[in-house]
Amino acid sequence: MKKSILFVLTLAIAAIVCCSCKNSSAKAEVDPIWGTQPVTDAFYTDASGNQNFPLDRFHELGQAGDTSGQRALVDQYRKVLTANVIRNYPEITNEENIHFVLGSGFAKDVKSGDGKTYSGRFKNELIIILNDPSIKDTLFLACGNGMLMPLDFSDRHDFGNAERWRFTILPGEGLAHHLPELKAWADVAGDLKIPIRDKNGKIVSQETYLNYLGRYESVLYPYDVVDLLNGKVYNQAGQEVDFERRLAETEKANAKAKAKTTKKRR
Repeated sequence: MKKSILFVLTLAIAAIVCCSCKNSSAKAEVDPIWGTQPVTDAFYTDASGNQNFPLDRFHELGQAGDTSGQRALVDQYRKVLTANVIRNYPEITNEENIHFVLGSGFAKDVKSGDGKTYSGRFKNELIIILNDPSIKDTLFLACGNGMLMPLDFSDRHDFGNAERWRFTILPGEGLAHHLPELKAWADVAGDLKIPIRDKNGKIVSQETYLNYLGRYESVLYPYDVVDLLNGKVYNQAGQEVDFERRLAETEKANAKAKAKTTKKRR
């Protein structure tokens, strides 16, 4: 009788261990990116929710092991990816604090849209690493799922930083010094609304302001910061520039200087 009871207990324990192993194995094989509910699609879509990065094509290339093709897509859409990240994290102001990595390996405790965490292997996924004073996080592009534990990489490719979208006007510079960046972001930045003056100090049309650069002068001061994604300009103190007020103050200062010069001549 004792042997029978012992045999039954042994079978029960074995069944529990076997079941536990199966559950553990099943959990380990969950695809934390494509096999779970995404947290957000914001990193491959625009502000209206329309896809602006070819995620499916990128995934197909990754599954086929074509990492060169994936790099080419990231290079082609780097500005788009940058804009998507900045839309979600507008406090980031330096492109060097946004890094793109292509990786394969094992991810433990990855957050999911259902509120749970999952662990599993991933292959050739684009990972966004944010290392900014305002935010530090690591996210998968395809699902926006962050992770509670560091990734265990078996393969990793550095795809570089985000595209530069802010620049500072240094003494002696104007918009013409940054013309390549302005043209590169023209379809994203829109109208910067920076007044352009001709040689007589008169404001010229903004309709084709890019064509005036190099010939005419922009109403910018040293250490102004031009933000191409937000279409805004900030002064050295970090305040958004009110160009109408700046123009009025400039005219007032010029009139005062002219009056002072005329008085000296008399």
